[in-house]
Amino acid sequence: MDVALAPTRRPRRKPESPEAKTRRLRALEITLADREHRARTAYAELKGVLPRQRGHVRPLGQIDDDETRLAVYRARVERLEALLDQTERKRETRAKIVLGGALLAEAQMDPDDPLLARLLEIVDRRVQRPRDRHAIAETLGLPIAPMRAVQEPSPPDFEAMVAEALSQPSAPPSSGPGPKKGA
Repeated sequence: MDVALAPTRRPRRKPESPEAKTRRLRALEITLADREHRARTAYAELKGVLPRQRGHVRPLGQIDDDETRLAVYRARVERLEALLDQTERKRETRAKIVLGGALLAEAQMDPDDPLLARLLEIVDRRVQRPRDRHAIAETLGLPIAPMRAVQEPSPPDFEAMVAEALSQPSAPPSSGPGPKKGA
């Protein structure tokens, strides 16, 4: 096919005008500022203080290129959100540890307390790994089997099955299977 006759390809998108690019970058900057504000507020609520300001960071106002400034801003917001997620995970882990400690302290005060029996039942049902079960047994001094007790299915009662089969009325004998193939 002649190159002159070949249809010309249209660009997928029109080139962005400088004004449109500026508007798009400003809108993205506003979105990032909102995300940063929400992350900072949530972090301050969790920790009681704002995240520390790093002194070696270049202020955004000193970055001239809009795209570079936006990329730096995006990275800072993502860092702040990651810090928030990490802080939330730490708080959740701490709450679990404190709750577990409180329950164990209460259960160990009275060995006849039904709470201890319930905790042993929960541990036996929920903790699967032998390593974890051994650590719990060692730490607490509780009688926990190293392997979870698994109930094996009982074998079928063959005598009862035979007696049931013999007690049912027998069907009339059939003439056997149908005609053989090829005969």
